Amino acid sequence: MRRILAPILLILGLSIGLVYAQNVTKSVQLSQDPSGPIGFDSLLNTYFQGHILITPSVRPVPTVGTCGTTPTVAGTDVAGKITTGSSGTTACTLTFGTAFVTAPSCQMSTTVTNAGPLFLATTTTTAVFNYASATSLVISYICMSSS
Repeated sequence: MRRILAPILLILGLSIGLVYAQNVTKSVQLSQDPSGPIGFDSLLNTYFQGHILITPSVRPVPTVGTCGTTPTVAGTDVAGKITTGSSGTTACTLTFGTAFVTAPSCQMSTTVTNAGPLFLATTTTTAVFNYASATSLVISYICMSSS
């Protein structure tokens, strides 16, 4: 009986392991070949040999409002450019296409000298940019979250 029980338990254990292994839907496989497009060191720091591109067609795109007449946004939740409208407003709301789990940290900049100081407040669904009055102001942003 013992001679049969050990192989049965081994097969059962392997079967359970295969069931759990099949729950992974996507991953990046690490390789010993360092010449691939993405590199990882022993601390799992990630190195990219080219640009990091986020395709807007994969997720819903963000929208922009309260930025004067006909504001536009080009980009994704992670990065993009907002062009404010033609009226002299001082705030702009970016609504993310997909809500973050926690409010992201966002960085923003503009090359317009009369934009004044730029201020930002974020929630899981929006980023509100405040600035001195400027028409057709282009604001570049990058937003990332830890979870």
